[in-house]
Amino acid sequence: MPDSPSVAGLVEIKTLQKRVLAQTESLPSLSTVVGEFLQLSAKEYFTALDFEKVLIKDQALVARLLKVANSSFFGSSRAIQTVHEAVVLIGMDNLKNIVYAVSSSGLLRRKLKSYRYPEAGFWLHSMAVGMTCRALMEGLRGGPLGSEEAFVAGLMHDIGKLIIDDYLDPAGGANGLYSLDTEREAAGFDHAELGDKIVERWRIPGHIREALRYHHDPFAGGEFHGGAAVVNLADRICNAWCVGTRPLMDLGREINEDDYAEILAALTYPPGSFLPLLWELRQKLAVVGSYYAEDE
Repeated sequence: MPDSPSVAGLVEIKTLQKRVLAQTESLPSLSTVVGEFLQLSAKEYFTALDFEKVLIKDQALVARLLKVANSSFFGSSRAIQTVHEAVVLIGMDNLKNIVYAVSSSGLLRRKLKSYRYPEAGFWLHSMAVGMTCRALMEGLRGGPLGSEEAFVAGLMHDIGKLIIDDYLDPAGGANGLYSLDTEREAAGFDHAELGDKIVERWRIPGHIREALRYHHDPFAGGEFHGGAAVVNLADRICNAWCVGTRPLMDLGREINEDDYAEILAALTYPPGSFLPLLWELRQKLAVVGSYYAEDE
């Protein structure tokens, strides 16, 4: 059993944690539209017009959204000038993806020196995990999170790495991978703990924060954290397909359902539905990078 930290050691850890938490203040926050959109999505019914009323509060976001909607990827024969036209052209699901993408790009599109992601890989991986979380939730009935709540939990699941990256030894990780213990030794927090602190400051609801906080251990403390299990499952799927972690995805790699049996059973996932869901998910992830290639 390891020795307990000395009083001096505890003071040193607290000082380190205080410095790390102060550094989180410099992170650009998500658009307030994301929080309002979460509230809107929690309603039993809402329309594209309701969505537009939320979006127009952030004109910079609308401008960037329309830029993407007018990109060559969607191939419209005429200029898209309003959010309503964008919904008609690309559909609500694509529009929601773009909102999350442009809201998070300033935060997540950065080069990390210790964690080894290819260019824009950290952002791409975060987006992919969010999309996978949403897809997994839509395959459940009465799950632990709403589909958009799951997306935000997945999108933000690794956000603590943005700060911890500065405290790690770039030569110390195996292929850019660091254990949670190594992160705690370097920065006083692991990335899930620090991520919880960051999104708390943004007033993200507690059940989304819980999903983020426990995504590496959904059974922490002898309790099953359902939202965290969804994020854990999504993260593992995206890692298996190398989405954002390698220059090229490997969506052709087969997923063995037995490898995820414990979490699927705990989530009471409908038998026979997991592998068909993955097939549909492949189609969405195959173009995720193309959606936002012009959002620079």
